[in-house]
Amino acid sequence: MEYLNIAVVSSDEDYNRTLCMSLLHSCLQIEVTAYTSRQFVLAWSEHQGSGAFYDCYDLILWAGDEICDSYGDNIIYLTDRSSLVNIDYEARRFALYKYESTTDLVALIFDIYSYLTGRSLSLVKRDNVSVVAFASCAGGVGCTTLARAVCQDFARFRDCKVLYLSLEEVESTGDFLSFPQEIKTEGEYLYRLLGKKETPFLESYLVKDCFGVSSFAPAAGKNPFRDLTYADMQTVLAALMDSGMFDVIVADVSTCLDEAAIALLEPAVHICLIVKTTQPSCREKNYRKQLEISCGEEAGKGLIRIDRRFNSSQELSPIASIEGEFGRFVSKLTERLLDVVK
Repeated sequence: MEYLNIAVVSSDEDYNRTLCMSLLHSCLQIEVTAYTSRQFVLAWSEHQGSGAFYDCYDLILWAGDEICDSYGDNIIYLTDRSSLVNIDYEARRFALYKYESTTDLVALIFDIYSYLTGRSLSLVKRDNVSVVAFASCAGGVGCTTLARAVCQDFARFRDCKVLYLSLEEVESTGDFLSFPQEIKTEGEYLYRLLGKKETPFLESYLVKDCFGVSSFAPAAGKNPFRDLTYADMQTVLAALMDSGMFDVIVADVSTCLDEAAIALLEPAVHICLIVKTTQPSCREKNYRKQLEISCGEEAGKGLIRIDRRFNSSQELSPIASIEGEFGRFVSKLTERLLDVVK
């Protein structure tokens, strides 16, 4: 896994301390050292003004007035005015809003670091990442609502690092959380990974809700994940699993049974099939038959059938509590899934 060694420089010691703690809490791949402006200048002077000092940091976050170029070109300025935000890759000049949410700030930091160094994410092989899939044979049955609720339960109460991956044709991810305009979308991630054969830093493309559930920033229009071939989705899934960032990947395949969906359904430890009726309909039987043809008989053994007796009318939001009958149902379902996830 790639680690970033960052120096945070600010004359405001309270802000400095708060930012350092927020960065450490937000991302395990960051190591930080705090300096006041005076301490940093003195430390640089002790090295006779050479690059040996500032080169020991991958990036320097400088909260204050711009400084002379002799400190190097690995500096990201933190400004207290949003109008002064500037990301100029060509001129290698970067100024970010110092009061940006830490999650969004980390995403931008990783993206700038990747550009400055040309380095990509170092993968670590993991065998304990579980895939859980949510599917339906008809739309409008609460598949996405239940999938997001289970993600939140995993993250909030089971101490799991969770990625929600959607195959909805037009995604509803934006209905559950907000994301900054500067964040790169899933289409750009796929271009880097599949088109340019690079392994980009995921932080530059992910957004998190307040419970820590990660999602790709959705592209405008049609979901690009949905059109991936079986081989390409396997490549994506391998990169996500080997990133070392997740314990559980929750795949919301919706009604999709294309190649991309099959690549996610095959390795799933459980497939939660959301249906409308208590008794299996002809449509459901045909869906399950196609599922077994595409994924093998093992897919049927790991299938959990869920009809609409659960209350999917509760509106989920990034800060909503999952309570009542629906909350109890989600908790019980998550416990069942946890038996094979952990």
